[in-house]
Amino acid sequence: MNVQDLAFAMEKRLDEYYRSGNPSVLRGKQVEEQAHRLFFAFDWFASFAGIEAARAFNVAVLLAEFHYRRCLHEDSQEDMRRAMYLYPVLLQTASHLVPDVLLNHYRDNGYWIADTPSEDELLSRAGQAGKLLKEAEATGARQPLDDAVEWCLFAARANPRQDAVLAEALVTLGAVFTRRYEYTDNAEDLERALHVIAKAVPAISEDDPVRLKVQLNFGHALIRKFHLNGDLQLLDQAVKMLRQAAYGAPPDSADRAAALTNLSAALTAWHGRTAQTDAAVEAIEVQAEAVRSTPDGHPDLASRMVNLAAGISGQAGRDVFGDDQYDAAIAVLRKALPLVPGAHPGRPRCQNLLASVLLRRFAQSQDSRDLTDAVEASNSALEAGTVPDYLRPTLLTGAAEALSTYAKHFEDPAALTKAVKLLRKADRLLPSSHPDLTGVLTTLGIALRELPVGTADGAGRAQAIATLLRAAAVPTAPASDRALAASLAGDTAADGQDFIAAADSYALALEQLELAVWHGLERPDRENLIAKFPSLVTNAAACAVRAGQAKRAVELLEQGRGILLSQALETRTDTRLLRTQASHLAERLEQVLEELEQLSDGPSDFTVWETNERRHAHSRRADLAKQRDELLAEIRALPKQSRFLRAPSFTTLQAAASSGPVALLIASAHGCSALLLSDASVQVVPLAVEVAELADHVVAFLDALGNQPSPRKMRDTLVKSLAWLWKTVTEPVLNALGNSKPVASDGQWSRMWWCPTGLFTLLPIHAAGNQADTALDRVISSYTPTLRMLLHTRTRPEPPNGHDTGGLIVSLPTTPDLPDLPAAAVEAQNLHQRHPDAMLLTGPAATRSAITAALTDCTWAHFACHGRQDIGRPSRGALMLHDGPLTLWDIASLRLPHAQLAFLSACETSRGSVVLADEAISFAAGVQLAGFQHVVGTLWTIDDNKAPDVANRVYNELSRQDPHDPAAALHSAVRAMRTQHPLAVFNWAGYVHIGP
Repeated sequence: MNVQDLAFAMEKRLDEYYRSGNPSVLRGKQVEEQAHRLFFAFDWFASFAGIEAARAFNVAVLLAEFHYRRCLHEDSQEDMRRAMYLYPVLLQTASHLVPDVLLNHYRDNGYWIADTPSEDELLSRAGQAGKLLKEAEATGARQPLDDAVEWCLFAARANPRQDAVLAEALVTLGAVFTRRYEYTDNAEDLERALHVIAKAVPAISEDDPVRLKVQLNFGHALIRKFHLNGDLQLLDQAVKMLRQAAYGAPPDSADRAAALTNLSAALTAWHGRTAQTDAAVEAIEVQAEAVRSTPDGHPDLASRMVNLAAGISGQAGRDVFGDDQYDAAIAVLRKALPLVPGAHPGRPRCQNLLASVLLRRFAQSQDSRDLTDAVEASNSALEAGTVPDYLRPTLLTGAAEALSTYAKHFEDPAALTKAVKLLRKADRLLPSSHPDLTGVLTTLGIALRELPVGTADGAGRAQAIATLLRAAAVPTAPASDRALAASLAGDTAADGQDFIAAADSYALALEQLELAVWHGLERPDRENLIAKFPSLVTNAAACAVRAGQAKRAVELLEQGRGILLSQALETRTDTRLLRTQASHLAERLEQVLEELEQLSDGPSDFTVWETNERRHAHSRRADLAKQRDELLAEIRALPKQSRFLRAPSFTTLQAAASSGPVALLIASAHGCSALLLSDASVQVVPLAVEVAELADHVVAFLDALGNQPSPRKMRDTLVKSLAWLWKTVTEPVLNALGNSKPVASDGQWSRMWWCPTGLFTLLPIHAAGNQADTALDRVISSYTPTLRMLLHTRTRPEPPNGHDTGGLIVSLPTTPDLPDLPAAAVEAQNLHQRHPDAMLLTGPAATRSAITAALTDCTWAHFACHGRQDIGRPSRGALMLHDGPLTLWDIASLRLPHAQLAFLSACETSRGSVVLADEAISFAAGVQLAGFQHVVGTLWTIDDNKAPDVANRVYNELSRQDPHDPAAALHSAVRAMRTQHPLAVFNWAGYVHIGP
């Protein structure tokens, strides 16, 4: 330990003594040895000047206090002798630090007692520290930082007042400690930074300009602490504090650009941890303003440009710059590089980011010049002699990523071996709990998978899996990063045919994905996160099947499918048992979940007021999500509540098959199969199709629906698709269920439910068949988004009594900016004649507000209008009303206690999606979530002229039923339509029933 480290150790002892009042902390061999070494580190008879005077003063302050306090408790003559020897050093600068009894003694004995240093003198010492800090930032040297610490401590300790001068010294000291942490990776310096900056707050008024420095430096230290331990609360505190600093700073403030830069860093970190898009967008905006506000020649201009380039190259940059985002980022970095020449400490970070962006542009363009430039830039960054310790693992990882890509592109195993060595070094440099360790280990695991068998570093698949699982186990890393690592471990194990290990790894990935898709995010951001793992749930289930774990496969499917639906179902959970145990927890949880669901997910319109409102909503959402997690922890500690709002067990899920079997269809690169869930067991039916072949058929089917210019070609493609689907999927499933023959005219119909996953969600499983046999002739088919949704609709509480209810008919023969639907008027008139008491909303009266209000009181609803579905963004599904779209989530947020049947006679209301296929997001699912037990929807665009015929047939069937059975009614209507128009497959095969 050097003198400064010994002094800090002594200060820590004294702080502990002040807190506890226990004199034993000042005793013992260790502390006495520290005091002895500090005392003899100086020639106290010498005359000190410059930095040595500050260093001696700071040691004298601590040692004199240490010996004086020991003397008070032990009456030690040796301690009193040393204290009396050291206090005269303080008389020359800071007599207020000398105890009164000793100060009087010195005064009576003629000692010279200097005046308190003036404000100007103390400010000059703090200013000297600031200059040393800039020198260190320009050269990368540590000694100027050590000296800056001494000057700041001198300026703070020699000041007897709680004023802005003291605050200036403490804030500067905090900035020095933070920078020294960055250069040395000494976590104690970071703790010291936070401690001294916090001490500065009471010394300044609200309107003091120094407060801005306090905020920006405290925020910077909090960001660094977050990067060290991953504590999101610290980062939230940093964002809030830095927003105050950046947006509250006067335009001409010298510290405004620094505050903007620190805010951008905090927002970037927030986006990296939570995937909140608005944070990334705001980060780019404020960093761009920071660069604009920084004059040419300013020492911080280069680092601010690097921060801007990092934002441009990220997710939000694509929204602003499109395909040119990497060109824009590289242009900024090329301008920044000349500003950090030679051994400048900022150059390695600039070169490392340049390498990273070049790699991303190479992935986009496959221009090998970008790849070789990336390798060169990353190597230059790594070989620089002024690299801060905290940055070295990042540079090692960056160089390894460039080498790995180079090795794959140019088939150079030696480059890959070198990359592995660099990553192992980065692994050794990071503590086991560091958030960045997951990224390092994930990159290492990927590289180990690629190493040729037999190379010196080639550890094989087993070590790659172990490394990736280590990456997934770092508790402070973002949950999405841990999910990626675990998913890659599953891929690697499955490639080696170890399906038990693969299922375990995929299960871990699903757990982490659920954590990543937390309630603190807006729904679009949650959707973006889920979309990054398109095959995770099907791979997990397929591997569990291959491992002989069929029941676990069912659990994994339900755990990973419909995450957003499951979150929405939380507000509809039966809490009666919980209320008998802890009514206060049940009520508080309901309040939190209700408020979370009601918070807006809409886009910002960039006005100041709306932007501030959105920031408030983001903050409130994060607070509520934290409250939810805390409440769930309390609830799950209660008896019989350990699985409250957790993914259901197989035993619970099996109840979904109480009224008939459920066929869960799995499409995965690791095997396609059907899980047939009954109230007695689960049966696995292998499907004779590879996922690539399935994808080809799906593409052809979708092309027929959307791009075929000829109705005949569209019909022919549809018929071929249905025949292939029958042979490959539907017939094997029905045969396994015992429904191997068409039902006789007087026979008893069986019910079954289809729960497709992945690519299967885009196909009409229920209508599959050929000229000789079809599913429509063997069973009555229904669909369910998830097993939990099926259970929910069956166990829904009875509607409240004493409330008049009825029907709602919505018809839009004409809709602004859309083609007319003349048959919609006929459809509505026919239905209204059948139910004259039903409310009819048509034309201009069919507005969003009128319909959502009317739905509250109805038991059934019929919509005859335009519908839309975006298979790339399924949450945009909507019914097109007179005043605009009624979106999926608009209706899903409703609570409709009386709702029983919704007939959606509109296009694509139950269509699956390519993106988020396993989220089962469709307008029909949203209607069911709102409260309708039964929903009739459509898989594609329907014929306006034929829609009234289908509707009439369904309602005719319902009128003859007691009780009503919408699934059977639709099945009968569709079969009748098929009999009448056998070649018009497009007109009748797209209707589906969703519900119990």
